Amino acid sequence: MRLILCVKRDLHGCIFLNRLMPRLADHPTWILLSDKARTAESQIPELARLAYLERVLPIDRLFPLIDSAPPGGVGEWATFAGLAARYATRCEVVEDINSPAMLSRLAAYAPDLIVSARFSHIFAPAAIAVARHGVVNIHPGELPAYAGLFSPLRTVAEGGQELVCCLHRVDAGVDSGPIIALARLPYQRELGLLAQIAELYPLAITPLLDLLARLANGEAVAGEVQDRSRRRYRSLPDASEIDAFLAAGHHLWTAQSYDSLLARFLRPAPAPATP
Repeated sequence: MRLILCVKRDLHGCIFLNRLMPRLADHPTWILLSDKARTAESQIPELARLAYLERVLPIDRLFPLIDSAPPGGVGEWATFAGLAARYATRCEVVEDINSPAMLSRLAAYAPDLIVSARFSHIFAPAAIAVARHGVVNIHPGELPAYAGLFSPLRTVAEGGQELVCCLHRVDAGVDSGPIIALARLPYQRELGLLAQIAELYPLAITPLLDLLARLANGEAVAGEVQDRSRRRYRSLPDASEIDAFLAAGHHLWTAQSYDSLLARFLRPAPAPATP
């Protein structure tokens, strides 16, 4: 299957690709990155700090140092440039997935499936139609009740004991397409939300690989139509929501968990245990 992988140019997007790419040896891939940011993120200090930890520090500060280091110090996880080299694939930033020029390039590549995770761009019908099997998205919340942004925070704030990863088809709406699979992750307060989200997106890899196999075998996979009566769509949380989340004893991030994530870009993978 010929794939286009669309992810955000941030820490979570890179971690997801590091988990996914080793499983796609039989599938040609093209990686497209989104640099989209929302002005409102800079207006709430806690959200601005998250943006710094997810984008500025790893992508703009750490990754260039790793990419310029001498050969031999390759980490277990690769940067975006490192992923392109490691898996001999193209990796580039796209400003508008729906522009005529981009649609022409997508059509020339002739993908079988487009996979989106944290991409932040809305796929127009013309972009969805480019791929033979359409577009699937990985959403970090249980649909249809947690459509929109910051679903993990809303899930926890409303008493959820599990974070949910949803693999669904992309249609003309937003987070509204038929559901293919759900996977769940026990919420661990002590880890902080950032570290838990890093584990959430990769939960979709197994059902995604199953989907690829089924499509390759000629099976039509429609998914389960969402119950629109249960749909709730929300945008960025406001300051009062953040304050209530923290006051309840939850953490947006912890230094120890964050350091553990970054360390995997710096240290080699552990050697297999000897029998």
